[in-house]
Amino acid sequence: MTSILSLLCGAVLGTRYRVFCLPPVIMLAAIAIAAFDQIYGGSARSTAFTVVAVGVELQIGYLVGALVTSLHRHRARSKSFLAIQ
Repeated sequence: MTSILSLLCGAVLGTRYRVFCLPPVIMLAAIAIAAFDQIYGGSARSTAFTVVAVGVELQIGYLVGALVTSLHRHRARSKSFLAIQ
């Protein structure tokens, strides 16, 4: 569940924002994960693994979202260029 949400959130961020939004989002996610694991009694090892996994998945999702947006814009520009000629 966490993996899917992280990938989707990263993809949404990739379509809307610049790469500078990732460090604050990763830090907020790490704080939230640490808080939940502290409340529910998770081990330090599982907390660290989850934080790293979420950070990586956010970055992968961001990359996919940015690539999809870039390809969509490129396709739209090439169609408008062909329509002008």
